Amino acid sequence: MMKKILNSMLAFVLSATLLGAASPVERIFVSTDREVYISGDMVWCSLFCLDQDGKYSPYSAVSYLELVSVDGSVAEAKIGLLEGRGAGCFRIPVTVPTGVYRLVSYTAMNTNEEGTPWMAGSKVLTIFNTVATARVKDGVEIVTPEAYPSVKKPAREGTGNIRFGSSVHARRNSDIAVNIENLGPLADVSFSVYHEDDLIPAAQDNSMAGFLRYLPSSASPRITGDRPLEYDGEIISARIRGKMAENPELSITTLSSAGAPSNLYIGLTENDRVRFMTNNIYGDREIVCEVNNLDKTESVVEIESPFIAPSAGTLPKLVLSKAQYEDLASRKSALRNEKAMMIDTLTTFFRHREDLLLESSSFKRYHLDDYTRFPSVREVLVEIIPILSVHKTKGKYSMRMIVTDGSDSHKTRVNNLLVMMDGVVLSDLDALMDFDAMLLEDVDIYTQAIVCGKVPFQGIANFVTKKNYVTALTFPSNVRVLDFKGVSYPVAYLGSVPQGDGPDERQLLYWDPSLRLEAGESKMIRVHTPSYPGRFRTVVEGLAADGSPVHAEWTFEVE
Repeated sequence: MMKKILNSMLAFVLSATLLGAASPVERIFVSTDREVYISGDMVWCSLFCLDQDGKYSPYSAVSYLELVSVDGSVAEAKIGLLEGRGAGCFRIPVTVPTGVYRLVSYTAMNTNEEGTPWMAGSKVLTIFNTVATARVKDGVEIVTPEAYPSVKKPAREGTGNIRFGSSVHARRNSDIAVNIENLGPLADVSFSVYHEDDLIPAAQDNSMAGFLRYLPSSASPRITGDRPLEYDGEIISARIRGKMAENPELSITTLSSAGAPSNLYIGLTENDRVRFMTNNIYGDREIVCEVNNLDKTESVVEIESPFIAPSAGTLPKLVLSKAQYEDLASRKSALRNEKAMMIDTLTTFFRHREDLLLESSSFKRYHLDDYTRFPSVREVLVEIIPILSVHKTKGKYSMRMIVTDGSDSHKTRVNNLLVMMDGVVLSDLDALMDFDAMLLEDVDIYTQAIVCGKVPFQGIANFVTKKNYVTALTFPSNVRVLDFKGVSYPVAYLGSVPQGDGPDERQLLYWDPSLRLEAGESKMIRVHTPSYPGRFRTVVEGLAADGSPVHAEWTFEVE
């Protein structure tokens, strides 16, 4: 816990130092599983966050990803960064118009720069909407079927020392062994295998080689903003609406996440602004924000968006033709069958930052089904958990804990407890005491003291419900329950064979956002082919240990 406090302080000190002096440079190169999608597709991403010398940046712990066109931003995601590398995914909304988009990634440090010199590592994506006729404004060029074949996909030159050595033919519904040989130094790359149909992507204006050449020219950005550096994780900024207490030191703002007791943060309050220094909250969650000790209970917390909706810059037009009909129909069918194939269950989770608030804290769990069940929380405490007791003073409930020295020879009653339900802070215990205890599954008791932000607690009691019922409670007016878009879990699809019903129409066969190839290593990767014939492209893209770019492509046919 002390480490968490020190890291938060260090983040502010570093932010002030770096913004006040010559700021370091962070530039993100975005690699994706493909270049052409339809609306509703999942986009799998791999991020390389480098400094001006082409080394992995040690600073930011989170990046922001936006899919933008000339009409504005249409999709957003947060990607955690660990030692300069990040991975995640997001789904393209089904309402996205047909057109060409730019996928950009930036950090809080980048938002302080004048202009957008950090966009050099962006990725151009071509997206077709197969369920609506909407198009990006002035972003589509229609050609005849006869003219369409003359529009060629631009060839991408290989860089680095990656070689493929495998069969160029495979049967449907079988395994093909893809052999990757690294003849150069250690390489950290993304690796993708996907169906390459005749939907031709827009001309791509980025490559790892070009990105690395650009870095030195942006080594001295002009700093005009003051957004703090996110050294440990996302800093959630919010505004408090309502009248604050006369003494700001008495105002405490909490942020907690349903189902995750470690995602508890005490905000740093200044006037009507508050910042929560997180270690990254992963996944899309319901969060609960509460402002305590106010002059008026109507005060609430409003979370501010960290996204900046950058300009897309100059983009090419999407070429649209009736010749694309069959390929678009096949893509639409594959997307429709995705749920039946249960692809979402086949992903692999990679290492990511964790909130360490309670990681090293021991606790005693009372699994209530192991005891005689009681309908009221008061009866549960009296009959099963006597170390907890509740009292009512001036119409309000309070909870105490009896702490012993281990031998039961000395007992101390402590009042300053942190009471939670499913990881959500309950400052008003009326809701807990009125709760149906038959819906409780466990009660976790932490007897050691912790400090969260500037607030000390002498212990924790977390009441765990069977189905995360906490968000269904009726909270006081100074509490807000919000849908929160957290940081995307770093995931890969490592070619697991789908087990669902229906034909295997997968467009993406394999995605590894961070494949490590040792110097001189030859790695064999097995890829399961789908139930339809076609041409499939394998792409390796990334960075070698000596700072040189790596890019290699290879195709094979499924018959």
